Amino acid sequence: MISLKRIQTVLIKDYKDLMKNAYILSTVVLPILFAYMFGRGEEVPLAMTVIPIILAMVVVGSFVQAGMIAEEKEKNTLRGLLLSPLNTFEIFIGKSLLSFLLTVLMIVIVTLISQFEVPANVLLFSLAVLVSTIFFIALGTILGLISRTVIETSVVGLPIMLIFGMGSLFRELFSSEVILTILNYLPDGQFLSLVVSLDNGGPVLEHFLVLGIWAFVAIIVCVIIFKRRRFD
Repeated sequence: MISLKRIQTVLIKDYKDLMKNAYILSTVVLPILFAYMFGRGEEVPLAMTVIPIILAMVVVGSFVQAGMIAEEKEKNTLRGLLLSPLNTFEIFIGKSLLSFLLTVLMIVIVTLISQFEVPANVLLFSLAVLVSTIFFIALGTILGLISRTVIETSVVGLPIMLIFGMGSLFRELFSSEVILTILNYLPDGQFLSLVVSLDNGGPVLEHFLVLGIWAFVAIIVCVIIFKRRRFD
C-alpha cells in the first residue's frame, strides 16, 4: 500500500535540500538560456524550438535528479532511506516528484520564452512529455545511484545525456543510415519525431510505443539498482 503522507515527507525533505544546493540550482536555468537563444530568430524551424523542451527534460529531469540522489549518498542519508519502512515505489515516487514538478515548470517556461507552438492535440503532446520525463527521471536516478558524489554525476552523466538526450543535434555529423536510424530511435529523436507528427497530423502510435519501451526499461533498471542498494 502506497502512503501519500510518506511520499509527501520525502518531497518536502528534497525541496529543503535543493534550496541549499547552489550547484544543482544553477543547472536549472540552462534550458531557459537555450530557449532564449533559439527563440530570437523571426522564423525558427519546429525542430529547433523543440530542443529547449528536450534540454529541460535532460537537464532538470536527469541532472537534478541525479544530483539529489548523489547528494543523499554523500551525506550517507540514502542508506537510512533505503532501510526505512518506505517501500521501493514510495521511495522512487517521493525522490522523483520534485524533479518531475521542476521539469514540468521548466517546460512551461521555455515554451513561453521560445517560439514553440503547442500542437493542437494538447492531450497527446502532454502525454509525450509525461512519458519522456519519466524516462529521463529514471535515467537520472540510475546515474545518481551509480555515482559517488554530486560532481561525479556530471562526469558520468554527461556522455550518457549527450547520447540519450541530445543525439538528434548530431544528425548532421553523420551520413551513415545505420547511425541515423539509431539516433532516430533514441528518446530525444522519438520525442522530436512525435511532436513533428502531431504538428503535421501524422501517425504517432509508433513513437509513443518506442518512448514507452524506453521508460519501462529505465524504470525496471532503476528498481533493480534500488533493491541492490537496499541489501548492500
